[in-house]
Amino acid sequence: MNLRQLDAFRAVMMTGSVTNAAEFLHVSQPAVSRLIADLEHAVGFSLFVREKGSALAPTPEAESFFQEVDRNFAGLDALKRAADDIRNFRSGQLRIASLPALAMGFLPTVIQKFHAQHPSVTVQLQTRSSSTVRQWVAAQQFDLGLARPGEYPGVEARLFTSVPGVCVFPPGHRMGALDIIKPKDFENEPFISLALEDLSRARIDRVFEKARVSRNIIVETQYAATICGLVLKGVGVSIINPITAMDFIERHLEARRFEPEIQFEYMLFLPKHKPLSRLTQSFLKILEEVRDEALELAMSRTVRLKRATRK
Repeated sequence: MNLRQLDAFRAVMMTGSVTNAAEFLHVSQPAVSRLIADLEHAVGFSLFVREKGSALAPTPEAESFFQEVDRNFAGLDALKRAADDIRNFRSGQLRIASLPALAMGFLPTVIQKFHAQHPSVTVQLQTRSSSTVRQWVAAQQFDLGLARPGEYPGVEARLFTSVPGVCVFPPGHRMGALDIIKPKDFENEPFISLALEDLSRARIDRVFEKARVSRNIIVETQYAATICGLVLKGVGVSIINPITAMDFIERHLEARRFEPEIQFEYMLFLPKHKPLSRLTQSFLKILEEVRDEALELAMSRTVRLKRATRK
């Protein structure tokens, strides 16, 4: 018994004759008759009554057998539809893990564009620390992750972006009169710092130590978004990545270029022993496009702010 025989049998049962079945399957009538005869030999009983001058009639055994065949073909049709949905991105799930710095405003923009292209795909976004993101991706619980640089077995790490940090301060602050902020401008200024475990914290501290500038660190916190909220409340000023800073510009947060440059690095982590799905590849393409747009906007927005200060 094979699928071609069952297909021919199903076609005859559905269309009522060998002639109609042959047209339906786009094969010759002798081919259909031969397939039916082979199937009868395989199952060990007659499927149709052949009488001169009358139409082909299914036997009671054929009626019972057809119910099972049709049920299985329904399953095959479902598999074909599932394959078609996967091929055309009409179904599926994409699981993303990210540190908060990129999960607040940046990734929602990426997901918005991805959803517009693939509206039937479910996206799961989890926000955790960089170490947790790496662990989840290594365990293949997530398709991709965005986090700070770090080593972890079972993941492939790619540099996602490296951007110079910006100084952020509330509207009306004296730093608004400056085009470029330098370490000396922070002397005794209330400062909101990233937490000690953050790699950028060490880079920032070294810059001020080298310049022999004392900041008044009054708050330490893990997330750049929290820093922006505190800055807007007038608690202090800070140096953060420009992508997060741009999420708060509409709330009147101000940002300026800081020198010397302090790089904020973010990595893309992928499961090392798992091929990328077509969904993941599509998402990565949009991810990179939005990244480039966001960085260009962040830099141009800082320039516009500086120009506005000159007026």
